[in-house]
Amino acid sequence: MRKVITLVGIALVAFAGSARAQDEAPAAAPAPEGAAPAPAAEAAKPAASQSKIQVGLNLLPMVLGKYSASAAGVSTSGDLKFAYGVGIHASYVIIPGLTVGIAPQMLLNVKAKDDTGDASKEYDIFARIAYAYPVADKISVYAEVLPGYSIVSSTQSGVDAAKGLVLAGGVGGAYDITDQIFVNLGVGYQMGFQKTTYQGTDVDFKTKFLRIAVGAGAKF
Repeated sequence: MRKVITLVGIALVAFAGSARAQDEAPAAAPAPEGAAPAPAAEAAKPAASQSKIQVGLNLLPMVLGKYSASAAGVSTSGDLKFAYGVGIHASYVIIPGLTVGIAPQMLLNVKAKDDTGDASKEYDIFARIAYAYPVADKISVYAEVLPGYSIVSSTQSGVDAAKGLVLAGGVGGAYDITDQIFVNLGVGYQMGFQKTTYQGTDVDFKTKFLRIAVGAGAKF
């Protein structure tokens, strides 16, 4: 009988020790010195800084063009042929969405529809103020104002190049292909207030265009 009690006591002690070992969670081993921290403990990485500079290139179909000229109380006007050109722009982000910069452009085939002579060229140097508003992932709409100075070359003997103020404006949309590359499509209108001289007489010469901009650019 004594042997049975002794065996039962030993069994109870062994069982109690086993249960205690299962209840107690083993302490986590310390991470080796110099080891990388677990992902959950990693500090949050700072967001990438916003791009501040934008540059782009636009193809410029210029449609529904018109001209007007007046001198010594006599005026004339008419339609222009389809003109086309190219423009570049470089802008800096002032606040999110608002950019300011420059946007020079060159237009070719500037001539009246009934003119059989050589075509003129128009050179416009714009300051550009634009605001873009995101409407969906990677898609934004924008509005722009472009005040500037214009020079229209002359192909007629005795007529100086027409020079003066020019004002353009428009709206459009842009799509971000990547974080740095975008494409854009815009439409607007521009009006020139150029002046020239012909045989010593001052002439007001103005050009107007419906302005389409198809282009692409990059952010830095």
